[in-house]
Amino acid sequence: HLDVVEVVINNPERVDHTFHFHGHNVQVIETGPYGNSSTISREPVAHQQSGPWPMWRDTVQVRGFEFIRVRFRADNPGVWFMHCHLSWHEYNGVAVVFIEAPDVLQKQQSVPKEMVDMCKRQGIPTQGNGAGNQGFDLSGLPPAIYPISVESAN
Repeated sequence: HLDVVEVVINNPERVDHTFHFHGHNVQVIETGPYGNSSTISREPVAHQQSGPWPMWRDTVQVRGFEFIRVRFRADNPGVWFMHCHLSWHEYNGVAVVFIEAPDVLQKQQSVPKEMVDMCKRQGIPTQGNGAGNQGFDLSGLPPAIYPISVESAN
């Protein structure tokens, strides 16, 4: 919580992708060509680093065959979605969920008893992480969910 987080989004495809961040505005830190630029049919933009005042956005575009590096401060406890704005890409998993400061969130909010009761009636765990386990044990999640790790930039 309160760390600075950097995320790199690589686009190995020809089509541009627009990514939207829920819960945060991000600073665009760096952009540049992705992978082997000799296979690209158009000239890639030169590698660029932001100036002294990087722009803030909640939506960024990653051009075809390029990458973008963004940064945000993890100061908003919650469960936040980052996704491509092309809806068919969302269906194919071009999205990620950031679970930010769950311990802080649990102290700030509570789940209504009616919702807990509904989960219990369906055999859905009401404690633990998204898989109903403790800590980072995500065993038991459906196979379509692929957890990733994001390291702090500090």
